[in-house]
Amino acid sequence: MATIYSAKYLLPIDAPPIAGGALLDLDGEIAAVGSLKQLRHEFPAADVVEYAEAVITPLLINAHTHLELTDFPVWAGKAGETEKLNDFVDWILKLIRVKRSLGKKDYHQSIENGIRLSLAAGTGAVGDILSQYACRKAYKKSTLQGIVYLESLGHDPGIISKVRQELRSVLAEEQVGNLRFGLSPHSPYTISSEYLQDIFSKCRRQGLPCSTHLAESPAEVEFIQQGRGDLAEKLYPFVGWEYLVPDGSSLRPAAYLQSQGGLFPGNLLVHGVQLVDKEIDLLKSKKMALALCPRSNAKLSVGKAPVQQLMRAGIKLCLGTDSLASNDSLSIWDEAAFAHSWFAGAIDAPSLLRMATRHGAEVLGVDKRLGSLEKGKDSSFQVIHIDSSVAENELYDYLVAPGVTENILQVVHQGQTMLV
Repeated sequence: MATIYSAKYLLPIDAPPIAGGALLDLDGEIAAVGSLKQLRHEFPAADVVEYAEAVITPLLINAHTHLELTDFPVWAGKAGETEKLNDFVDWILKLIRVKRSLGKKDYHQSIENGIRLSLAAGTGAVGDILSQYACRKAYKKSTLQGIVYLESLGHDPGIISKVRQELRSVLAEEQVGNLRFGLSPHSPYTISSEYLQDIFSKCRRQGLPCSTHLAESPAEVEFIQQGRGDLAEKLYPFVGWEYLVPDGSSLRPAAYLQSQGGLFPGNLLVHGVQLVDKEIDLLKSKKMALALCPRSNAKLSVGKAPVQQLMRAGIKLCLGTDSLASNDSLSIWDEAAFAHSWFAGAIDAPSLLRMATRHGAEVLGVDKRLGSLEKGKDSSFQVIHIDSSVAENELYDYLVAPGVTENILQVVHQGQTMLV
């Protein structure tokens, strides 16, 4: 059945807003985009669904999240871990303590809750980090697209050998639901040099998607350069790695990752808060992309990503919510609103919306289907209520202001209306 969806404005992303805009959904695919008048004339037999004071936008892309931690606030409360921590390493220790009491059923339910919240927030694709491989079936019936990055870390050769076997088994499945499998070596400070190099080599050889946390905190920089600090003195003894603290490399995080074979375009980097100009130049030369998670960075007091320098260098930036262990919601609308304020004008509204849509879709490899509203892509979009006073030239700023999530009227995935 052919259905025309129309609103006061339609925002294609790759073209200016269309006043009185509309799209034609035909069997879950966008068959045409234009004005309502134009589409009614060209497709007179199509049904028409009109939204008056509203804007139609693409679904958003959450390029970095941990849906398995969606229920973390509940778990922490039950465990008596209610103290709010803004020290990065102390937060990691709290995360580990809480996770030690959990089972497969907890994580499975948490992923399902994360999927539900993501869909309700107008998300169409995710770059999701999964450490609990046995829970991967939770994604099977979801309409979310993107990548499930299988997380790995550790130093013990015996344990690593068992993890490698499990990874081979899961990767052989190639995907679950609409999501491909990739790999995520957690971070340079939680994985041995040998294993890190092995994962990067595997991803490059087999063309597997990869994602790595990098330059998130001052503690990480100190650990990588000097082999000391809170990660060496608190985290490593806490997990039984006190005799495995590596010597300092004397390298900054990006240079260290390069030395391990980790700077290649298929490796989506995450955070980048501590990057300096020389490292940004290195990322540019290697054509790297970076997912920013500003609300998580603010909550953990690790600093603010150098977005002006990153944008000047042409680094492709996208947005992620991280997890509810360090954030208040899984909404990329909320992330964009916070970023617009926190970066104090360093990123304008159109750029933020591109980061939240097209850029995220490109880095996750779903840009042929999502990321913009144009003929041939999935009929996947959302309808957002806007105040009647919002003019066309105010639309971008309106969409990166707080409160957009609460104004979502409808979410559509491949022509199918979702309950909001």
